[in-house]
Amino acid sequence: MDDKDDLDDSLNGEFPSPRKDSDDALSSSADSEKMTESKRRRMNTPSPAFMVAASPPRFISFDQLMTAANGIANMSLAHEIAVDSNFKLEKLEPEQNSIEKQVKEIMHKAFWDALDEKLKDPPDYSHAIVLMEEVKQNLLGILLPQHQRLKAHINEVLDMDLIRQKIDNDAFDFHYYAEFVISIMARLCAPARDERIKNLREIKEVVPLYKEMFEVLDLMKMDMANFTIQQMRPYLQQQSVDYEKKKFQEFLKTQQEAGTNGLEFTSAWLERSVDKLEKLQEKASQSAEAEATATPPTYVTPARIINEAYMELLEWRDETVFPETLLMDQSRYLELRDKTWRFSLVSSILLVTYNTVGAPIAGVKDLKDKLKTELMVLLQGVNESQIHDLIGSIADRIITDVQASLKEHSFPAMDEARIKVLKGQITDVVKQDHTVNKLIKTRVLDFIRDTLMSNHRSPLKIPPGLSAVEHELSEVCGQFLRLIAHNKAVFGYWYSDIISKLLKLQEDLSPSSPAKKA
Repeated sequence: MDDKDDLDDSLNGEFPSPRKDSDDALSSSADSEKMTESKRRRMNTPSPAFMVAASPPRFISFDQLMTAANGIANMSLAHEIAVDSNFKLEKLEPEQNSIEKQVKEIMHKAFWDALDEKLKDPPDYSHAIVLMEEVKQNLLGILLPQHQRLKAHINEVLDMDLIRQKIDNDAFDFHYYAEFVISIMARLCAPARDERIKNLREIKEVVPLYKEMFEVLDLMKMDMANFTIQQMRPYLQQQSVDYEKKKFQEFLKTQQEAGTNGLEFTSAWLERSVDKLEKLQEKASQSAEAEATATPPTYVTPARIINEAYMELLEWRDETVFPETLLMDQSRYLELRDKTWRFSLVSSILLVTYNTVGAPIAGVKDLKDKLKTELMVLLQGVNESQIHDLIGSIADRIITDVQASLKEHSFPAMDEARIKVLKGQITDVVKQDHTVNKLIKTRVLDFIRDTLMSNHRSPLKIPPGLSAVEHELSEVCGQFLRLIAHNKAVFGYWYSDIISKLLKLQEDLSPSSPAKKA
């Protein structure tokens, strides 16, 4: 069995085929809600003079672009629902003081002011037809498929022809219809909306009553959409892998038609992993040869290549373009990178603090817990580029807590010389080349790497110096493994294909290959 088959077996799983209506349901959800997508610009580099000139540019139609965009939006929505158990739709509100918000407020105020003016004596109910039709559609929009009798009842009471007849005969009563609508809303709303429904019954003025009614109906539509998502999530989790495969294949086809390699940055990402493992293999071979030991372990295998590529995400540099296959989870991977950096720094600071102060705080567990909690709070939202501006104040806080602990346990306070040394150690530990920083970082990454390579049959031992952040380390490992498992299931076929080509190229370039000997 060749390397590609090995990787197929390790990356691909069996998944049921998606239902016929899944595309339509997700397309409808994607069209109704604003989706945020990662956007990239690719720079076109001119070909060197010695290369054959490129083919004439190909043109892609607007419809093709929109088809590709809609496919990615649908895939992104399905992915979000499947991997994020807290995913929910929220009402989109314009930014404060934005032109959009001002226009929206002006238009709404104009509508309600016009209705209020029309209802003054003698009342003109011409706006009432539009209002009642909107109310009816909103009510029908929050019904579930099984609410057939309720749907018939709403259509019967909110019969627009009947309402027009009542208006023509001066028999129309806003409050009668408001009471009916509120009673239906009370039957359908989530418990969280009960207070708003109760307040509706207390409003007597027509315009404020219907204005509030529409606001509550908007919230109920969002509640119903999120309820539907919750009900669909188990199904989507089963089907999302096949769905994302299908949509990504459509995306690649569109890219190919446009003359673009849709896996350019994914290939570069995996190639970097191969290069790194080749260097490790070369060092191991040289070491084994020098020591006349047995054959060194093989580093460049499909499983190691993909795992080492994933490990690069925890040290990702912002200037590097993210692989296409990871774009939907880019923010999650970068968040895990920052979390890993933060708790690694916390461990480093605790290590230099306890080593510098020594025996007086060696057995004080409460102090370690307190320092860890405070450090995690102080570093919340901080990234590696910002730490140098904050580490001085963080060191002062640590010194204050240590002095208080020494006093509490009847130990002498640190003198100025010891304080200066401790502050220097804490401010220096943030440097990438600091010995303690490098040691802790290596232990963290090696532990996560071992987690990726292990068969999970036996628990892994937490490395020395990381016991204080055991919870954070376990949490990151769990989130990282879940993302990777889903990513492998979806994109394993393309990873297998790329890695097979890279390994074949490596074999062709090897000094011992038949091509080289020839």
